[in-house]
Amino acid sequence: MQRIDLTLPLSDGLVKAVESLASKHEYGPKVDLFGHMGTHLDLMNKVYPDDYFTLSGRVFDVRAVTGREVEADDIDLDLIRERDFVFFHSGCLASLGYATKEYMSAPVQLSWDLLGKLVEKGVAMIGVDFAGVRQQAEHRKADMFCADAGTFVVENICALESLVAQAGSKAFMVHCYPMRLVDATGLPCRVIAEVPPQK
Repeated sequence: MQRIDLTLPLSDGLVKAVESLASKHEYGPKVDLFGHMGTHLDLMNKVYPDDYFTLSGRVFDVRAVTGREVEADDIDLDLIRERDFVFFHSGCLASLGYATKEYMSAPVQLSWDLLGKLVEKGVAMIGVDFAGVRQQAEHRKADMFCADAGTFVVENICALESLVAQAGSKAFMVHCYPMRLVDATGLPCRVIAEVPPQK
């Protein structure tokens, strides 16, 4: 079994960079800012279900999609099952670097149609290697749309290139353990994929 840690390593320098970027936005308590650092899920005032700790996963390589939103036709929706953890590998985190202005404003997002189809499929989690499934103006709206349907968004996933190389179009297991923060809208997560050996 190949284990791939999809959790972004956080250094003191990255934490300071996030704090610098966050100073331009309104955040509540310090714990809320901490909850949105690195690999985290946007909780949106919901409760994280215990049975989401271990899920079946699928990863889609969407690096070829440039200059537009990622649409439903860009992936094979037939591969997705209810309660899957679905990952989208754009290459954004690897190329732009976490907590840079370029990364935070990168024009990478999932279309509303694709989000709707993922929610209809009943996916448990959506993982992305960019700052949010929709850009800043619609970030919260998209997270709430997903969370209201029982689907949580996990942002700033790393090492998806390794996951694509190891898993391809095959299913794998995903373990996601959020921290237990109080009064935070985001929860830092440890996300580990377990990929069966190639036959």
